Amino acid sequence: MTRRVLVTGATGTVGGAALRQLKGDADGGKLTVLGASRSEKGAAKLQDGGFEPVHMDFDKPERLRPALRGVDSVFLVTGYTVDMLVQSKRLLDAAKAEGVKHIVHLGALAADDTPHAHFAWHQMVERTIEAMGFDWTHLRPNFFMDTIWEGFRRRPDRLVHFIGDRAGSFVSADDMGAVAAAALSDPDTHKGKTYPLAVEAMPFAEVAKIFSEVTGRSVEYRPRPASSLFETMTRQGAEPVYAKSLAEGIAAIEDGQLPLADAVYDTVETVTGRKGIGWKEYAEARLDQLPAANA
Repeated sequence: MTRRVLVTGATGTVGGAALRQLKGDADGGKLTVLGASRSEKGAAKLQDGGFEPVHMDFDKPERLRPALRGVDSVFLVTGYTVDMLVQSKRLLDAAKAEGVKHIVHLGALAADDTPHAHFAWHQMVERTIEAMGFDWTHLRPNFFMDTIWEGFRRRPDRLVHFIGDRAGSFVSADDMGAVAAAALSDPDTHKGKTYPLAVEAMPFAEVAKIFSEVTGRSVEYRPRPASSLFETMTRQGAEPVYAKSLAEGIAAIEDGQLPLADAVYDTVETVTGRKGIGWKEYAEARLDQLPAANA
């Protein structure tokens, strides 16, 4: 029988990347790949992309077991709020009841003894997955290239961040999706593995130089103090508990007190057989997303 894989967050950045990486196996009949969607609009987007949608909502527990029925592996991607704890618990309970065997969880890169809440929440989810008896694969990415690029794309003369002149390490959604897809496609090879994901490390001023070189524009790095991040995030609508924790973690990087902030790993190449995507390659592939220089 063909294995069934469910990707949560399927209309988002990382879930969408995982779906695209799985499409070849789906088209070839090796897997049945389902994309979770909360809305009809999201389901239509998945269908337009050639994917099979399934209605699922973390905040509607009655919809979880039907979505998970007959599923073998799940890519668990939650939102960036404290609700990730209860949402993950609901899904894992439903997955256990439906006989799901394997969970691939998208977490965050941090030391195991981290004091910062948003990292600890992910680690609590990881421990719950293990304790419930699932086969598991834990993904731990550091800074998302896609989030940084999205901010730059809107204002392509500047790069704004909150870690001063400290280096951070980066990974793209395409690389996260590729590692997730490998684990979902071949759980026997990847079960019991924790995969740190960070391809390239540098200060943001160096990222700005790469953007200048690739785009032919003058791109300036404009650091902001980490102490201003909480206010910035809440003004933009972020959930306050999550925003407070993230701001504390960023302040720790600014102070040079966060282990692994600039760590780099060969995980992407080891798992996928190709080198991970660095900033130059990433930016070159997305030049058409930028507005005209004189716009």
